[in-house]
Amino acid sequence: MTIFISHKREDSTIAGYICNELTKLNVKAYLDVLEGNLLLEGKQLTDHIKERINSCTDILVVMSDRTKDSWWVPFEIGMAAQNDFPIVSYLVNKVELPDYLSYWPTLRKSSDLWKYVRAKEKTFNESTIFNKSFDNAQYYSKTEEFYKKLKSIL
Repeated sequence: MTIFISHKREDSTIAGYICNELTKLNVKAYLDVLEGNLLLEGKQLTDHIKERINSCTDILVVMSDRTKDSWWVPFEIGMAAQNDFPIVSYLVNKVELPDYLSYWPTLRKSSDLWKYVRAKEKTFNESTIFNKSFDNAQYYSKTEEFYKKLKSIL
């Protein structure tokens, strides 16, 4: 499992905290702030983000009051949704989610990260995620199972 952490630049501190917590749980996470590629623009930045998302298996969206002003976070969510990646939101300061994000599980505190990782491990395994013969319908079914499992323990 490799998680793409989608966030607005102003939320880099909390995104970094989440990244560190995931690392403690032995989960790989990608956070753009750590790579310094934020100086890219236009097509280069779009291609960079697409490449990084496609190298991950999940997306975790850091949602704060500032996220509503982001152009990139909705783009990243759309990319993940198009690829049927499991998507979760991490709420900062009890922000209200837009309707289009309320379908996916919502994490509210750092202990929810552990629940997220365990639910994912119970639903998927590495052979499921990377097995080329595993068709999209079966993968989508597993994603739905993961959402139900995680929502039931949050």
